[in-house]
Amino acid sequence: MKIAIDVSQMCYEGTGVARYVQGLSRAMLEANSGHEFLLYAGVLRRRSFFTTLQHTMPWDQASWRLVPLPPKLAGLALNLFPIRIDKLVGKVDLLHTSDWTEPSTNYPTVTTVHDLVFKKYPETVDACILKTQTRRLAKIAKSQTQIIADSMSTKNDLMEIYHLDSARITVVHPGIDKQYVPQSKKEIDRVKTKYHLPDKFVLSVGTQEPRKNMARLIEATSKLNIPLVLIGKYGWGDPNIPGLKGDHKPGMYALGYVPDSDLPALYCAAAVFAYPSLYEGFGFPVLEAMACGTPVVTSNLSSLPEVAGDAGVLVDPIDVSSISSGINFALNNRMSLIKKGIQQAQKFTWERAAKQVLEVYEKTARRD
Repeated sequence: MKIAIDVSQMCYEGTGVARYVQGLSRAMLEANSGHEFLLYAGVLRRRSFFTTLQHTMPWDQASWRLVPLPPKLAGLALNLFPIRIDKLVGKVDLLHTSDWTEPSTNYPTVTTVHDLVFKKYPETVDACILKTQTRRLAKIAKSQTQIIADSMSTKNDLMEIYHLDSARITVVHPGIDKQYVPQSKKEIDRVKTKYHLPDKFVLSVGTQEPRKNMARLIEATSKLNIPLVLIGKYGWGDPNIPGLKGDHKPGMYALGYVPDSDLPALYCAAAVFAYPSLYEGFGFPVLEAMACGTPVVTSNLSSLPEVAGDAGVLVDPIDVSSISSGINFALNNRMSLIKKGIQQAQKFTWERAAKQVLEVYEKTARRD
């Protein structure tokens, strides 16, 4: 088959959706499946990101179409109007749409739904995302598009909220990048020196926005008298809880965005990784931390128990004392949690995810 995939969101480095698109597309290109791939993207200010990628292994194995429009504007037009994308991608056998756009097409389609946070917790979602996802999912629900869900939690949400048939939704757990492994002492010392970090700290990684529950995490760590290090660019919400890069406060280090190359050592440097999010469709940082050999404390809500299994300490994210107790438990039971975490993370690979997604493609093409 010739398969067209929207990779527009790969340029939003540091986000879960960018991790997904990059990890999955790379694994499919490396799978030697015999299929031909066309990667297309809406680009404007980030055009250089994609033109460089076109000449980088393994993405140079695909053909490309770049549209001089920002992804959000392209998404608005394609979700609102019956503009067919067929002329852009040319003749293909199947289309895999993105988290942002659901264009009209005559081709068989597959789409990935990462989460339904805009339905479950609309107050924690930016207004633009709320409108876009509402339109996109309404369009998907009325179509014959086959859906890939990142977790059983997301599949259950889709069935409950949109009353979709279970047969339309396939759960494919994403993988994690192979760079997330225990690091050398030299590498750990390097990042601690680079970011001026203390010897012992709790780490949290994620775009700063309301559902990440940072205010409660800050309060929970302050009760334990252990520094908190926050990684992730500011998304939206109250900029004081916490804020932009360099916004250090007593007992807290807000590093902002850091390059992916530094993340493995930063995970390894932490005494505990805490991720008390109110809702996640998957939660890459939980597995990345586990793979690096760091004990994990995370929420007992949404997909997070599914991802963490029995290797993480599950807490009530609404209850500050529960978060605090969970972190304290992890600090006192590090060795057993480290072993369980590494074993849990090994279950999630991009090779496995790519194989399962290719099976969805083949079944979808046969049905049509």
